[in-house]
Amino acid sequence: MINAIIMASGYSRRMGTNKLLLPYNGKTLIEHTLDNVCSCNFYNTILVAKDLEILALGKNRGMKTINNTEAVRGQSETIKLGINNLPEAMGYAFFTGDQPLMNSKTIKYLIDCFKMDYNFIVAPSYRGERGTPVIFPRVYVKELLSLRGDKGGRTVIQANLDKVKYVDLKEAHLLWDIDTKADYEKLINMKV
Repeated sequence: MINAIIMASGYSRRMGTNKLLLPYNGKTLIEHTLDNVCSCNFYNTILVAKDLEILALGKNRGMKTINNTEAVRGQSETIKLGINNLPEAMGYAFFTGDQPLMNSKTIKYLIDCFKMDYNFIVAPSYRGERGTPVIFPRVYVKELLSLRGDKGGRTVIQANLDKVKYVDLKEAHLLWDIDTKADYEKLINMKV
């Protein structure tokens, strides 16, 4: 039993506009994430966002949604809202909304790797470059809930490096997140 938490409460400062609502292949960036997560068999799924349009996209897919009215407090608030509004599970998979090329096949592979040993944090990597989604065993919930400000799961990973299993992916674009206008232009012109 693994819960999925989609973190979509950022301010897109580097993009200058709400990047999650930018179009790509007939959908918005966030819709690619939502649809890929929905196609995997998670115990529960929650979308934590501050934008009503993004929350509506989650509701339309039957997801539980939480309006993050304290998004200004940083990433830690999103993490806490996600965990605290879901029932306990063996693991918690954290997704960002700006990875439209992360697909359900890869997500299912990460889930399978986590199920081999529920004691390890599972994170994808490509040639040493680490990314998301990351699946945390429930033993790390207390540490995740103690995060403050704009600190995220990376802080917990750094404190527990001996308990992290990196899963090597064969394609770099699976980890690619869209942060800037240049990233978005590259995505639009990319042949995947």
